Amino acid sequence: MRIVIDEILRKKPADFEAFLSEMKLADYERWAKIFNLKQMAQTINFLTENNLLSYEDLEKKAQTVADNFNQLSVQIKTTEKHMTEIENLKTHIINYSKTRDTYTAYRKAGYSKKFYEKHTADLLLHKAAKAAFDELENKKLPYEKYHSAKKEIQNVLTAKANVDRLLGEDIWEKEKEKHKEQR
Repeated sequence: MRIVIDEILRKKPADFEAFLSEMKLADYERWAKIFNLKQMAQTINFLTENNLLSYEDLEKKAQTVADNFNQLSVQIKTTEKHMTEIENLKTHIINYSKTRDTYTAYRKAGYSKKFYEKHTADLLLHKAAKAAFDELENKKLPYEKYHSAKKEIQNVLTAKANVDRLLGEDIWEKEKEKHKEQR
């Protein structure tokens, strides 16, 4: 800290405000250097833990996780478009609960034609609701995989950007633009 103060005093600041301004700037620069060093250390740890020791492997991994993430995003967006079907599902739930007792009685009656004729509307509603529930079981959203893929893509792309910066390449901006285009 004394070295920083001495350097600032050598610059002969005009007043105390200028001195404080220089101190803040120096403190920020110190913080930025430490932050950047920590980022690079985290990057090296990440690369080592994930056996991404060659740049080609890192690029391949970045492309793979980006493709996986984009595929899951498209799948979720497509599925979410169908979320308007929820109102239809709500209707089926209500119909199923209203007609369950009737269907149970129909089964106990040995699937009697006479009973069926008397309660046809309720039994058809019940059957339609059951079919909708069976179909719904095959349409689960992959949110857990999506969040895992999102975290992985962030880690890999951050590591790749840090390596690119370390190598002196300004590829990070290109990646951001590419990522925005994919959205």
